[in-house]
Amino acid sequence: MSVRPRDASAHGETPRAPTPRPVRGGRLLPPRGERLLPALSGLLLVLSFPPFELLLPPFVALVPFLVFLADRPADLNGRWAAIRGGYFMGLIYFGLLLYWLIVALIYYSRLAFLAWLVTVVILAGFTALFGAGVVLVRQKAPALPMALTAALFWTTLEWVQGHLGDVSFPWLGLGSSLTGFPRVAGAADLVGARGLSFWLALVNGLVATGVVAWRRGTSPLRPALIAALAIAIPAGYGFWRAATLTLVPAARVAVVQPNIPEDLKMDRKRALDSSMVVLTNLTERVRPGTVDLVAWPEVAVQALIAAADPDDSALRDRIRDLSTRVGAPILAGAYGYSPTDPITVYNAAMLVTPNGLLGTEYDKQFLVPIVERVPFIDPAWLERFTGRLEWFGGLGRGTSTELFPAGRARFGVMICYESIFAPLARHYRQDGADFLVNITNDSWYGREPLWARTSALWQHPAHMVMRAIETRTGVARAANTGISLFIDPLGRISQPTPLFVPEVRVGTVFTTRATTLFTLWGDWLANLAAAASVVLALACLLQGRRKAA
Repeated sequence: MSVRPRDASAHGETPRAPTPRPVRGGRLLPPRGERLLPALSGLLLVLSFPPFELLLPPFVALVPFLVFLADRPADLNGRWAAIRGGYFMGLIYFGLLLYWLIVALIYYSRLAFLAWLVTVVILAGFTALFGAGVVLVRQKAPALPMALTAALFWTTLEWVQGHLGDVSFPWLGLGSSLTGFPRVAGAADLVGARGLSFWLALVNGLVATGVVAWRRGTSPLRPALIAALAIAIPAGYGFWRAATLTLVPAARVAVVQPNIPEDLKMDRKRALDSSMVVLTNLTERVRPGTVDLVAWPEVAVQALIAAADPDDSALRDRIRDLSTRVGAPILAGAYGYSPTDPITVYNAAMLVTPNGLLGTEYDKQFLVPIVERVPFIDPAWLERFTGRLEWFGGLGRGTSTELFPAGRARFGVMICYESIFAPLARHYRQDGADFLVNITNDSWYGREPLWARTSALWQHPAHMVMRAIETRTGVARAANTGISLFIDPLGRISQPTPLFVPEVRVGTVFTTRATTLFTLWGDWLANLAAAASVVLALACLLQGRRKAA
């Protein structure tokens, strides 16, 4: 005997809504039906950056994920889905963008894979928070446009990545995806790279709003028109700025690329001998009296050339004689030191002239975590348990910036990883630097065979393009294995060297008389976005608690 289910509508009753499934907070990754759109956004974000550097993806990369967020239910289930989807997007995005960490760190530790994995897992948490924030505001403050919410939270999370002390890692924020199109990125001299991230996230949000409207049967015309204006106005400013900015020659600089492999550099004595032979031969190619400066890469001379030790003094005299022959000072990447007990060693840059060392050295301030300095731990304390950390993990942190002369101009030095930190370039420009010199050793980002070259070899120099645009100063970049190049204040690259080839290039570094808004005010837009995001998130959370009470 079968029993027919009771039809509530037949008895004049309102049918009950199905009971929602309980929240499964234990699931970390989204179920199969929720993976496509977050994964698509992750892949589009990767295509935005070098070596792909496509123009369209930065303006639409977040659209699939934002459409995904708009489809989530306005309850706790929706918020958990947003967190899972954001985490999945972050795993794909950061996992592919930063895969080179495994190659780079394998020289220093067998735990390279673990270091990459931990980095990706942590950074994916930022995109998970982004998803949670957008859905939270949509639920608690639906009147606020999704585009503005997305711009505020995305910019804030990039701001946080750059303000984590010893583990800050502002590598290729969304705004830096436009370095291949410097005129489009011209507004960076007003708002900086994170300001461009705000702009791109806003455009993504407007496009996503139009897609959602179209899917729901309403007109997408209004958000489409606003998105077109949002693209045109900043981009138009960039083109106008490039057409009206006057470039002024600052100095003639020779950048030297010795191409010393990383496995050889790990053997300091052998590397020093090989480096000096190649550096000497390449520097002697520069016609005497034709340049104002010769720039050698980061730690090209693996010795304490400022020390009083006879061997170090002889090496310094050798560089001084070379400076005399070429008729220009040599900016040498080397090790500096502080004669304290124990001695503190620095990753440094020194200007060697025919008269010897000029002024004080520049000591690197932003150190690569683990490799150059163990985060948040005083090396002197750590050495009690590990032994001497002189060359790796225990380097000292510089505290002052030095401007060096080159002809009639002055320049500031940024060593390797420091190129990703905009405040340092801004500080140099405020102090009166006419141009910047970036010395670096990118040999740990890959090897000579094509299959062994990682994307970091192209990603790393892209940061200096953004520094040039933000401050409207020229850049000379000397890289051990490449890419060595020149960048003008408009962000245009010239004379890039081939990878893994000993080379020397001579070029004019340009400057401008302009003082940009970014130089004066710094990350003002990102700072405002971070403050607004905190206030907005707290207001939404408090509103939820009041309703629950």
